[in-house]
Amino acid sequence: MDNTKPHETLSRPIAESVIAKMRRHKRGIAAGIKHLIAGRAMAEELQKTVVSQKELAGFDPAHAAYVYTQNQVSVMSEQLTALKEMAPFVDILSRAEDLYMTSSPPMSPLTTSYFTCWAFFDACAGPANETIGTTILEAGAAFGMRPELLRRVRMMQDSRMGFYIHRGREGHVSILEDLVTAAVYRAMVPAGYSGRKNENWYVRLLRPPIPGGKEHVVFTTPYIVVHPDFAEWLAYFRRTFPTTAGFDDYERHMKYGPTREYWNDYVFEAYVNYQTDAIFLAGLPDIPESRPHSRISEANGWRGPDF
Repeated sequence: MDNTKPHETLSRPIAESVIAKMRRHKRGIAAGIKHLIAGRAMAEELQKTVVSQKELAGFDPAHAAYVYTQNQVSVMSEQLTALKEMAPFVDILSRAEDLYMTSSPPMSPLTTSYFTCWAFFDACAGPANETIGTTILEAGAAFGMRPELLRRVRMMQDSRMGFYIHRGREGHVSILEDLVTAAVYRAMVPAGYSGRKNENWYVRLLRPPIPGGKEHVVFTTPYIVVHPDFAEWLAYFRRTFPTTAGFDDYERHMKYGPTREYWNDYVFEAYVNYQTDAIFLAGLPDIPESRPHSRISEANGWRGPDF
């Protein structure tokens, strides 16, 4: 699985086909997308879908920057996927929506914030493992997307879900330690979940979007893994990687998984319970009987701990 950063030079056939079409056509959908990416002459109906400054006013500035960016990516994605060159992504997302019925618990443990980040930035297609996000980045660079928006889209594209040990709070900030790398981050949690020390959080942590900012943003509603303990999770990663594995192997595994649906399946099958600001999971990705909603567990009756 390709783990090359999207701003590095390499061949991206899907993006190249999209850009070529946009350059050829002076009218129609392709031309409209070009203007949309450049921030010019946005159609009135599209303007209505863009989050307003008034709506963002109640958000912390760092969170607001990413909410705005995600909203812009969503609008661009909706337009781009009307092009036949983007059909591989349409197929992937249609299948995933049918499988997981994404919304929020109790309908589905795959929340909108989780699923849209996966759909835009992780769900890859084609020989270069392109995503909707990398396509937007390529088109944005070609057609004059505002540099600040381009930078934030790139930060979201480079992000991934990860497991973090909750090390406690400092005021409104949670201290999160990457379970594998031991890197420590100060993070705001817009969902409002304060957490308890030594919880295992599965979240998408985004870098500070504002230059000079010190706090990362937990962009998804926190998934709290209530079982098993950290020792068993570290054993999972030792089983998963050869002794020669390095940092890039870990990053690739957390972003893409061994299969496209690997982490989606994990969340779907590990779901235990929820509250307004958090969702609770149990089990390991490679032990089906440890997850309450795996086929094995549902056939035999799950024998996990009570919560």
